[in-house]
Amino acid sequence: MQRFLVDDTYARDGAALFFFCGNEGPIDEFANFSRWVPELARDLNAHVVYAEHRFYGESLPFGASSLQPNQTQTLSVEQAMQDYAALITHLTAPGSRLHGAKVVTFGGSYGGMLSSWMRAHYPHLVFASVASSAPVRFDRIGPSFFPLTTAAAAAMVPSCPGLVRAGFQALLASPLPQVVEAFGLCPGAAPHRATLTLWARNAFVTAAMGNYPYRSDLFGKGLSAWPLRVACEALELGEAPALERLARALNTYYNASGTVACHMVPEEYRSCADQTGCGSGTSLWGQAWDHEVCTQIVYFTSTNNVTDMFPPRQWSLTQLQAYCRAVWGVQPEPEWYQHLWEEIKASSRIIFTYGEIDPWRGGGVAANLSETLVVVHIPEAAHIYDLAGSHPNDTKAMTTARQQVASLLGSWLN
Repeated sequence: MQRFLVDDTYARDGAALFFFCGNEGPIDEFANFSRWVPELARDLNAHVVYAEHRFYGESLPFGASSLQPNQTQTLSVEQAMQDYAALITHLTAPGSRLHGAKVVTFGGSYGGMLSSWMRAHYPHLVFASVASSAPVRFDRIGPSFFPLTTAAAAAMVPSCPGLVRAGFQALLASPLPQVVEAFGLCPGAAPHRATLTLWARNAFVTAAMGNYPYRSDLFGKGLSAWPLRVACEALELGEAPALERLARALNTYYNASGTVACHMVPEEYRSCADQTGCGSGTSLWGQAWDHEVCTQIVYFTSTNNVTDMFPPRQWSLTQLQAYCRAVWGVQPEPEWYQHLWEEIKASSRIIFTYGEIDPWRGGGVAANLSETLVVVHIPEAAHIYDLAGSHPNDTKAMTTARQQVASLLGSWLN
């Protein structure tokens, strides 16, 4: 039973179907965030459908036991794409209101990958695709992700990377009781220092992804406008020791709502195969995503404290393989994506959008591949920012980019 959401508010018979490819999480959360899709549908009188990805949200093939290791054999990209193909076929079947409608897929991040892959792999079903922040070049993610996170921090506050380095140095050198007190950890809940380091790193990574010019909840409850800048400015403030400055910066993310009395690290951070993050310990989607990173969505991201601002941590294919064998009993396929990348290059009518302060852009398509395989680079834009609905605080560059995508897509549909 696959959940999908329908929005026909602005739909007109004979118009396009905008099909949103759900990714790692409940589809209602992505639909509520991605308000630019219905805005574009209003302008083009399109039907909108948001499809939930199998093994996420309420689309659980085996109910509560779906994520037991012996039940995850069908958690794969191929199966998810076949789900979407089956749903599109059903929605556009002869006799339906949508029969003959041109289908345009949308998606962001992993959903952006799926959107582009759907156009490339099912060209008889999908007319065009918009792929936001889609890092389809897996081999380029590892070398670029943490350096680009560091560059985003420097773009916010030039002194930020140096202050972050000093803070982590203090975290690693200070007695653990001092760290517990400075960070405001809950009594009796102090994890290993290595886990604390990853928890602290995750705050900067996630703030960088959700670094929008207004408050937003997608990447953290109650995140302020420009949350990465806010974290960096907290590091700069006053003359406090480096450890206290780091704690203050982390609090701008983990206590952005101002309602957290103390930090329970296992609830706020999930350690997993994906070193860029799998959400909080209470986010069910993180477990399914952990499995996908252990099988097909394979990239390995290390830190070295030279090209990035984080303590050295080796996470190569060797470490990933050991983790995935132990947790899921599976073997990662690091070259799996190549066949779909080749299909993209042979395809047409795909628009890739990338924010220039998004840590994921290094794994994206750098430049136009053809007249209809188009890349739109957006200054001052973080991860999947273009999918969010119009906002009074939107940057001029974002407004221009959305207009460019809308114009190009409209010309193809007409």
